[in-house]
Amino acid sequence: MTRIPLLPAAALLAVLAAAPPASALTIKDQEACWKTPTVIKVIVKNVGSSQGIITADLHNDRPEQFLKSRHKILRVRVPAKKGRTEFCVPAPGPGVFAIALYHDINANTDLDKNGLGIPTEPFGVSNNPTIFLGPPSHKEAAFEIGPDGTTLEIELKD
Repeated sequence: MTRIPLLPAAALLAVLAAAPPASALTIKDQEACWKTPTVIKVIVKNVGSSQGIITADLHNDRPEQFLKSRHKILRVRVPAKKGRTEFCVPAPGPGVFAIALYHDINANTDLDKNGLGIPTEPFGVSNNPTIFLGPPSHKEAAFEIGPDGTTLEIELKD
């Protein structure tokens, strides 16, 4: 197993400060992200095309705030790669988190939805819960990250 070099606390804070809740980490931030001690390696499967971007939101362990845009910890955007897209998300430390993501095919920085509010772009959630008549719960999507980080595989659903 390859050990990821630890990023000093001040540098980690700088990475996270570069991505306040309303903004997104950029591609150049990915290099610094891999050096954070509690890195989450995200592998997105079933990416239909290399068109657009993958947008991922990291949520904390507050179930009532899950999937609420204003309550995400941070957002990461990376170019989509057909088949499989990999990137990292810097967690602020060990704990319980959840990730929701979508393939923003038209790169308009919004999850497009139909008139009923149903997503028209592929999306996924950590733990790949079955989605039936509504969004998954925080409990279904929550995962724990330890001091050495973790890896998640998330399947896109249409």
